[in-house]
Amino acid sequence: MLEWIRFSLVALFFTAGIIVLFISIFGTFRFNYSLNRMHSAAMCDTLILMLFITGLIIASGIDLMSLKFLFIVIIQWCTSPLVSHIFVKAKLLTDKNICEHCEIRIDDEALHEEEIKREENE
Repeated sequence: MLEWIRFSLVALFFTAGIIVLFISIFGTFRFNYSLNRMHSAAMCDTLILMLFITGLIIASGIDLMSLKFLFIVIIQWCTSPLVSHIFVKAKLLTDKNICEHCEIRIDDEALHEEEIKREENE
């Protein structure tokens, strides 16, 4: 009986991971602009990995392998947002027509500080 419960939980997590994967693929191909695509992919990749790894942890039982799987999730949670941020920052810095696709808001305080620094340098 316990094996059937474990199997059901693993199947539930894997099925949820596959559903989120297809939603992510749909969102990636549906959007026209690259920053929207990046957002769709970045939000879902961590959730998909967490669902699959949770299913693997339940399937293997609580042991040293589960700890390794948990470290994989932690590393993914730390690196995935960082890499997505770097890609988006590069897109913002290199795209000359970025204002045609999205609204860019400039922080007034940061702009004021830059003006003061320019005045001091002159």
